[in-house]
Amino acid sequence: MRRVFFTLAILAFSAFAGNVWIEPGPAGGSTDADYLQYDDGSPNWLTWAGTYRGVWFNTDDFVPSMTGFGLDFSEYWMYHHSSYPWDVSDFYAEVWNGDYMGPLVNLDVTQLTALHYAPVFANYTPQLEAEKDFWGLENTEMSGGGWPAIMGDATPPAVDHSYYSDDFFVWEPWSDGVNTGDMLVRVEGDFLSGALDNATWGAIKTTF
Repeated sequence: MRRVFFTLAILAFSAFAGNVWIEPGPAGGSTDADYLQYDDGSPNWLTWAGTYRGVWFNTDDFVPSMTGFGLDFSEYWMYHHSSYPWDVSDFYAEVWNGDYMGPLVNLDVTQLTALHYAPVFANYTPQLEAEKDFWGLENTEMSGGGWPAIMGDATPPAVDHSYYSDDFFVWEPWSDGVNTGDMLVRVEGDFLSGALDNATWGAIKTTF
């Protein structure tokens, strides 16, 4: 009975929000302290919900008391399901300052071409300095239906960090609290402190 209920819940959620259950296996990740991700590294969903979707990062979740984060790159994992073909593979990878209420100040827009079940990267040289609260977004305005589809895990979070929006004003949590958790958007770089510039912080990390 429990398995039947779980299956029905998945089907209902899939039909409602443009999500499809998948079982592709692990999806990379890193043990580097400056590699930030909320997903658990095991994608079980693909989603094309919303024109805009992505992850809100809060540096307090990783290293409390930091005032920002310097991004070297952002990373996105997509999935091309044969039953749900993309109308376009390109998307805009965007970084915005902003807290859980939504993105507020744009820092970068990079056009990328998605790959099936593989990471694509937006590289930032010089390093892109964000505030302690910032967003990594997939903008699918080039698509007629929210493509390419991004992957997400099946571990509901205690605090929502993955969101989607159709109009960029109202942001809905992607997790339904039962089936889904965090989208596979990650970033790598350096934590920033108000008392130290980026170069100094990097030197301290090297020393210790």
